[in-house]
Formats: sequence, C-alpha cells, structure tokens
Amino acid sequence: MSQNGKLIPPNMDQNSTRLLNLTVLQRIDPFIEEILITAAHVTFYEFNIEISQWSRKDVEGSLFVVKR
Repeated sequence: MSQNGKLIPPNMDQNSTRLLNLTVLQRIDPFIEEILITAAHVTFYEFNIEISQWSRKDVEGSLFVVKR
C-alpha cells in the first residue's frame, strides 16, 4: 500500500470499514449481529497473583467486541 515510499490512505469511510469488518467476522461466526467496540491493536497479558507480576503472551492484533 505504498507509492514512492508514502502510505496511501484507504478510500473507505468508517461505516464501510465497519461493514467490511462485520462481514469478515460473520464468516467466522454467523451469529454476530454487530460490532460494539474495536481496537486497532492490542496485546494480551496475564497476571500471576502469586508473584504479583504481569507477563506478556504471544497474542496480539485487532480486537472486536461484538453482539451475538
């Protein structure tokens, strides 16, 4: 998605992007009705109560909170 080393912004508005994301998610889970919240990038951490410490897990990417 670059031209002469510069990023080209997508030609989709927020509603089109939301609809596209919903369509893709519904292929995985057809019971999804709507996307409530999104985050472009998240990382998963786990808290160990015994040593009061967070540890980073090997899970990261986009996050979608959906209504089923």
